[in-house]
Amino acid sequence: MMPTVGGSSYWRIKKLKEIQFGPAGYPEEARGNLERVFEILSKAGLSALEYAAVRGLRTKEDRAKLIGHLASKHDISMSMHAAYYISLASKTDETRERSKQRLVKALRFAPLMGVKRIVFHAGSYGGLPPEEAHGIIRDALQDVWDAAGKNTRSAFLAPEIAGKFNMYGSVDEIIRLCSEVDGCIPTIDWAHLYARSQGNINDRENYMAILRRFEDALGRQFVDNMHFHVSGIEYTKAGEARHQPLGKQWGPDILPLIGIISEVGYKPTFISETPEPIRGALYAKHLLEEWEQINR
Repeated sequence: MMPTVGGSSYWRIKKLKEIQFGPAGYPEEARGNLERVFEILSKAGLSALEYAAVRGLRTKEDRAKLIGHLASKHDISMSMHAAYYISLASKTDETRERSKQRLVKALRFAPLMGVKRIVFHAGSYGGLPPEEAHGIIRDALQDVWDAAGKNTRSAFLAPEIAGKFNMYGSVDEIIRLCSEVDGCIPTIDWAHLYARSQGNINDRENYMAILRRFEDALGRQFVDNMHFHVSGIEYTKAGEARHQPLGKQWGPDILPLIGIISEVGYKPTFISETPEPIRGALYAKHLLEEWEQINR
C-alpha cells in the first residue's frame, strides 16, 4: 500500500538509511564558491545542507542545476528554507498571493537543486482567530501543492514549528496542517519548541511525548521523513528571542533526544541553526557517535 500524505496517495521520497547532519546555509569560508561549499561539508563528514533562501529564492536555473549536481556528487541531502517573510494569512490579499508564489517557485526549483523538503514558516495569524487563520493557511498550501507539487512530487512542503506565540505553528497546528494538506511533512525545530514551552521540552520524557504525538497522528508520513532543526536559544515570555550555540549555557539539551533517536532507530535529518552552523552540526553528530559508542 502506498503511504498517504494529507489524506491522498503520495509516493514517499526515498527513505533515509542513515541519520543526516548538516548546516543551515553555506559555510562562510566557501565565499560563494559552490564546489568549495560541498567539499567542506564532505570533508567534515556532514551529509546534509539546508539551502538558505530566507531572503527570497534568487538563484538562476543554471546555478540551481549546478547545486543539484554538486549535492549528488558529494552525496549531500538537500533541503531549502524558504523566505522568512512568507505570510499566508496576511491581512492583505497581495501579501498572501506573493507568499504562495514564493512556495510555488521553491517547489519548481526543488528538482533542479536536489531539494527534498521546502521548510517555511506560515507567518502570523494576521489578526484573525486561530481557527480562521488555519483554514486560510491550509487552503493556501493546498493551492501551492496543486500548482507545483502534485505533478513533480520531488519535494515535500515542510511547515516549521514557530518559536513565538503570536506566530502560527504550534505542535497541534503543524500536525493538523500536515494531516489536511497534500505533500506536507512537519519540520520540528526543537529550539523553537523549547522557547514555546518556556524551557519545559528539554528531557527524555518530553522529547518522547512530542515524537509520539507526531507519530501517532501522521504515522509513516512522519517517521520516514523526519526533519529537525537544532540550536541553543534564548527566549522571553513571548517565545523565541535569538538562536545560540549548542552545548553551552543555553537550552535545549539535545542529548536525551539523541538517545531516543539512537534507541528507537529513527533516521532524521538534523539541521543546525546555531550562529556557527557547521560547528553545531558537528556537535550534534559527535553526541550521536559518543552515545552509540557508550551504549554498544
